[in-house]
Amino acid sequence: MDQLTRPLALCAITLAFAGAALAQSPAAPTQSPERMFISPAGEPFRPSPDGPPPFEVWWSHLDPTHSGRADRAAFRADAVAIFERLDVNHDGVVDGFEVAAYEKSIAPELAVDGQGMGSRGATRDGPVQLLADPEPVSGADLDLTSKITLAEWLAATDRRFDMLDKKRQGFLDHDALLAMLPKAGRERRR
Repeated sequence: MDQLTRPLALCAITLAFAGAALAQSPAAPTQSPERMFISPAGEPFRPSPDGPPPFEVWWSHLDPTHSGRADRAAFRADAVAIFERLDVNHDGVVDGFEVAAYEKSIAPELAVDGQGMGSRGATRDGPVQLLADPEPVSGADLDLTSKITLAEWLAATDRRFDMLDKKRQGFLDHDALLAMLPKAGRERRR
């Protein structure tokens, strides 16, 4: 081989090996990657490589017996647990500082842009929610005082339950809620 054909032959051999390696590599997954799920009360559930889908983690809080149903009491208990986590100083009120801490540290994915519009739904990779509520914690401030009492929190919780219980059955159905999620958030139980 002369000096010109030798490098070309080496390139051809290298490309042949690379092509064979690519042909043997596993196919890319066809299912869309799991996305973060924001519960109706604003608790974020992030995907983990070996864990169940985020929606299913939240649902397991509401339905520990795996009946496929969750009643208002379970929905409220879940919301109260989140309220207590947000009420850092335990004064019975989630104030503006605690809301800001939530937005910065607990659910920064719900960042609000300069026009007051949440990022939810703005990108295909953003968090998924059952309700179109750009910021569920602030959304519970019904009297717009920048202070959310437990009574306001529970009123917002009941309103959210009613919006999700479309058939007015008095309970939430796992499969019905799962069907409400965008396709990328519908990963089933593993």
